[in-house]
Parts: sequence; C-alpha cells; structure tokens
Amino acid sequence: MSTAEKSSTPGGSPVLYRPEDLARMAEDLPFIRTIADWCTEFLSNPHPDLGRGGSVCPFIPRALAMNRVSFVVLRTANRTEAEIDGIIASYRQTILDMEPRSGQEAIDKAIMVILPDVSEEDAAEVVDETHRRLKAEFVASGLMIGKFHPRSEQGGLHNPGFRPLRSPIPLLAIRHMVDSDLPFLNRVDDPVPDRIKFLESYGQRFEDAEESRWSEKGRAAIGELRVRAESEQ
Repeated sequence: MSTAEKSSTPGGSPVLYRPEDLARMAEDLPFIRTIADWCTEFLSNPHPDLGRGGSVCPFIPRALAMNRVSFVVLRTANRTEAEIDGIIASYRQTILDMEPRSGQEAIDKAIMVILPDVSEEDAAEVVDETHRRLKAEFVASGLMIGKFHPRSEQGGLHNPGFRPLRSPIPLLAIRHMVDSDLPFLNRVDDPVPDRIKFLESYGQRFEDAEESRWSEKGRAAIGELRVRAESEQ
C-alpha cells in the first residue's frame, strides 16, 4: 500500500501520506521544529529587554495552547518573485477558511511561512521587500503579516534597542488583526500614503467594535496623516 494513515481529521476523514510526502516532510521537519521551539522558548516568554511585562508576543502563548499555530515550509529557490508573492498571498484565504471562523477563538490562529532557502545574508532584502509588497493586501483583509529573520533591525515598541523580530530562520507570520495592532500600522518607516491605507483598513475592521483607546488613537492618527499628505501635495 502506497499510503499510510496518520490520524483522522475533525470531520472524520483519514489523513493519508504517500512516500513522496514522507520525503518532503523529512526535509521540512527540522525547520518546523526550530521555529516551533523558537515560538515556545522566545516568543512565549518574557524578556528583560522587552520594556514591558508579559511575553515577547502576547498572541502566541494562547494560540499555541489552543493548537492553532500552523507551519508551512515554502521553498523559494528557482522561483520568481511573482511566484513567491502569489503563494504567500494564497495563505490569506487559507487562514480565513480555517476553523473556527467566528467568535473570539477565530482570532487565535496563525500561519508561520518558513523560508529556509533565504540566506541570512539576503534575508533583510528578500523578507523585508516581500513583506512590503504584500502588507497592504493582508491588512485590507483584516490580517497582519509580520517579517522575521536573523538580521532584523526593527526595534521593539517599548524598547527600540530590543530586536523582537529576530528569528533563527527567515519567515513571515500571518494572523488576524486585533485593535492593539494600531502601532504596527502607523510606523514612521512606512510611506504616508501606505500608512493612510493601513489605518483606513484598520478603521473598517473595527468600525462596529466597542469604543476603545485604540479606536480613538486610530482616528487621530489618520486625521494627522491626511493633513500631512495634503500639505505635501
């Protein structure tokens, strides 16, 4: 028999693997294990340089505990920029279709797109530029896409000297947007027109939500950016 049953899906259908699947899994598993360990040991824990209490990533501990973090290894060698962008963009619909689709638990999902073919030397250019090209369409879908690699120089919100986005292997992380993501959508290193688009998507995402300090800050930020954009024309 050329397939092997691993387990049953929630719907009752068996998960089957063919020999070529096993070969691919054997190649991918070390990268997945490395990132899974990094999620558990670094992102899920406090850090003395973080500048605030709690874990490095407030989202990850709950998502891991609920078994809602998924990992995929994307081989980029011999693929064009457009092909890579298209594959990563397809994960927007993947995470939206993942169960559960409604309620608070629908927010606690993430996809880690691991990029092992991207060298540490090239990561700053490849990962950062891929992120720049795709960020707007993810934000427009109510999602966040984060960029991580070993040489990330992006500082933390509470301590600019801390480097929370340094990962052992280059990757892009996809998750649902939450209201406290506002600072990530209004970063000074993004062009003003892009920041306006991000904040407009943010406002649409939470327009029916209960009033909060984040919604107030969001309205103030987009108002300031629009005035700035008009003055620069």
